[in-house]
Order: sequence, then C-alpha cells, then structure tokens
Amino acid sequence: MNGGARHSLHLCGLAALVLSLNLFTPARAQGDRPPPTRSELDRTVARLVAAAKFDEALAAIERFLAASGPDPQALFDAARVASRMGDPRRSAAFAIDALRAGWLDDKGLREHPDLTAARGHEAWLQVESIRLEMRAKGPVPSAVPPHPAGTGGATLGPSDRARASLATWLNRFGGGSYTIEEIPSLNIVIASSVDRESLDRTILMLGALSGALERTLFPPISATDDAVLLVIARPTDAEGYFKDPQQGGLYEHGLRQLVARDTGGTLRHEFVHARHHAHMARLGQRHPLWIQEALATLFEEWAPRPNGEVVLKPNLRTNEAFDLVRKRKAIPWIEFISMDDAAVMASPLDHYAQARSMLMYLSSRGKLQEWYRALVAGFATDPTGRRSLETVLDAPIGRIEADWKQWVTDSGTLDATIGPGDAVLGVAIAGVADGVRLDEVQDSGPAQRAGLRKGDVITQIDGAEIRGVGDFVMATARHNAGETLGVRFRRGNSYATVQVRLVPGHASSP
Repeated sequence: MNGGARHSLHLCGLAALVLSLNLFTPARAQGDRPPPTRSELDRTVARLVAAAKFDEALAAIERFLAASGPDPQALFDAARVASRMGDPRRSAAFAIDALRAGWLDDKGLREHPDLTAARGHEAWLQVESIRLEMRAKGPVPSAVPPHPAGTGGATLGPSDRARASLATWLNRFGGGSYTIEEIPSLNIVIASSVDRESLDRTILMLGALSGALERTLFPPISATDDAVLLVIARPTDAEGYFKDPQQGGLYEHGLRQLVARDTGGTLRHEFVHARHHAHMARLGQRHPLWIQEALATLFEEWAPRPNGEVVLKPNLRTNEAFDLVRKRKAIPWIEFISMDDAAVMASPLDHYAQARSMLMYLSSRGKLQEWYRALVAGFATDPTGRRSLETVLDAPIGRIEADWKQWVTDSGTLDATIGPGDAVLGVAIAGVADGVRLDEVQDSGPAQRAGLRKGDVITQIDGAEIRGVGDFVMATARHNAGETLGVRFRRGNSYATVQVRLVPGHASSP
C-alpha cells in the first residue's frame, strides 16, 4: 500500500472520529451553573490554564459553546486546551469545528505553542486537509453572538471585504496572538492583541463613541453599511505594518480595515473615519480631506454629560492651533477649505490642528450639527463647505475667521507639560496598546513606594482611562504635588490598584 493510500485510511478513520464527537451539544455541557459570557470565559480559561486545570477550562468552554453556538475563537481555545491536556484527537476535532465556524488564523493553527502536541499526532492531518479545502472556497461567515455594546443591529452588515482583510492580516501577523470577535452592534470584526479587561473597556468606549456620533453627526448604523475590520495591533506587528514609526493608526476604506497601535485617541480618530466613510458611501459623497480629518480629530478627546450631551474637549492639538494663530501661521479659511488632499497632507500636524480648532469653534457656537447637515444637503453645489459655514454662522467667511482667531486666543492653552515643581509619579513611560508601560521607576520615588515596578502598564489614573502617553501626561498635569491618586495597573495578566502620593518634579516630563 503506498503512502497516499495510508493517508486516505487515516483521514477516513478520523472523519468517523470527528462525526462521533458532538462538541457543543447541550447534553454534554448542561450543568447547574449558567454558561459564562465571552468576557468571563476568557478570564476563566486563562486562570484555569495557568493553574493547569485543563479539564475545568474545557468544561467552561463547552458550557459557553452549548449556550452560544459555534464561536470560532472559543473552539480554537478549546483545541489549545485539549492539546495541553494530552488529548490530540479531541484537539483536532475542536480545530476542525473552529475552521467550519469561520476561524481564519491559519498561522495560529500552524504555530501556536499550545497546539504542538496535537500537530504531532496523525489526527492533525484532517485539520490540514479541511483547512486547505475551506481556503479554496474562500472565507466562511462565522456566527458569533452579538456583543451588548454599540448602536447597530444583531448581525453584521456586508462583511466580505472585512473578512478578506482579516484573513490577510492573520496570514501575515497571526499565530494565535489575536482574539477574534464580531461586534454586530458596532458593525466591526475585531482582532485584538490586548487582554480581556482592556478589550472589554475598549468595546464599551467605542459603543459610547458610536452613540455620541449619532447624537451629533451621523445616522445610526444601517444593515447595508459594510462591516469593518478593527485591529488593535501588537507593537511588533504595528512596526511591520506602518511605514512611518510615528503613525498611530490608519483606516483604509477600500479594505474596510482599521489598524491602531493604541486604544485611545488614535483608535477614536480612526473609528470616526470609518463611520464617516460609511455615511459618505450612503450619500454618494466624498467630503474634502480637511473635513474628514477635522471630524476625526474632534472625538480624540470628548466626554458625555449626565443628560447625554456630547462635550468636545481640548487636547494637545489645541495648543498647536493656539501657536498657529499667535505666530500668524494659520492658513486663511478661504484657502484652507479649498486645499486638496496633497496640500492637507503636506503638513498634517498643523493642518489637523487647525481643522479641529475650526470645528471646535463651530461646536462652541452650538452650530456643529447644523453645519454638518447643511454641508450634506448642499454638497453638490458647495463641496468645500464655505456656503454651509457662512449660512449657519450668518457671516462672511472672513468675519468668521476673525472671530475664530479671537476665540482661539481667548480660550488659551492646556497645561500639558510636567516641568520642575509639577506633580510627578517618578517614572519614565512608553505607550503600549492598552496604556503606558513603566520603562523606568525612580528609586524611592512615589511609584516605587506604592509598589509599582518596571514593566507594569498603567491603565487608569484617578478613574481616568490611560490609553497612551498623551492621556498620562494630561492626567498627571491636572493634579498637584501632595495629592494622592488611585493608579490601576496591569502586571502580566493581573490587575491591581495602588495609591500614589505625588511629589514635586525636578525635570521635564518623559
């Protein structure tokens, strides 16, 4: 008998094995305990696997599958756990069901260390056979239960392009390092490199942002809007993806793909781009780049009031716009609104700052929503937005510009630096996807006395989310030496909160 015939016999036998393993029927997963949510499942499995309690981890996954149906991420996790517990045949069966449910991370199947034992067993031959067969047919839609955040429907919009982008991303950067989850309420497929707590906080943040956008600018998500792939990239993957090491994020509408290094202002910026492009596609319009960037930068820093009103807040671009006006380097509005894409991108930091400031001025006059509606209604004859500006502000553009400059001057700047005498934690930091990492901790400084160590990741200060270096600087700059703040941090996969008493600094901020 030749090798090919032996191969066929193994596959036939394994097919019977797979058919005999009904992996997520209620009969196997019924119990007195309610099934875990997706968030609870991720935390539970991580804790049980770390304690080598593989049977309990697999039981938790099966309870989840019995309640939710064939979730590809949960099935992949089940394959990992089964391999770790020394059951390669069961691991292969779970991997096959993950593929059939829509699992796209082939690199994870080929390289994840938890699957090493299973890959060395003959049962894995069928995994590879089915994977190749399914890839020849193209991506398979998955059926993931909806996440409660957001404002959209119970199912994704058209998702072919998002799934194709996901397959491309995972083929290049996968390896089981991304959690894949569909969020129909936000019309996104998310590939996340951050842990469960950070991911849950991010999804809630995006849900709140989606609602704010619908209260101020865009209509609700439609069933006809294309779904978008949202990637929270690992640092090494971001370095490989972005050509510019300073670039924090990118939304590519043709691919329906959003990639961000962090879960803060950069992600909010690119998410607004995605929602804006969806609205423009519905309208059959393409708004000038200055408007696209102005809208995206607006929501880099915002907050809701108790009554639901959206408050757009100053950020570091506020200071840049102030300098442009003070130094008389601001571009006259009549020229600014007529710039093409290349002109806007010739000096993006200055132009983004001016664009945001112009719309912040509109918002301060209570005219932002009215202006956007006027822009959309009159776009065919007023593509630059000049007439809509003059109409809603009831003034010629030159007078509007003069009033804006006075408003910028009167509004002043943010105290966004930490200088000698200002309150400090005694750390040097670097931005990571879900906060700021402590690269240095001063001996006997406030952070060290509170128990923080090099490598810890700060995620909150005094209740404020810290999703990047800018958040950290703003959060500390608003406090005084002598104050005590609650600092939440991640050490590995564990979280804790400590009280840190600020002291006066002796040098500039990191």
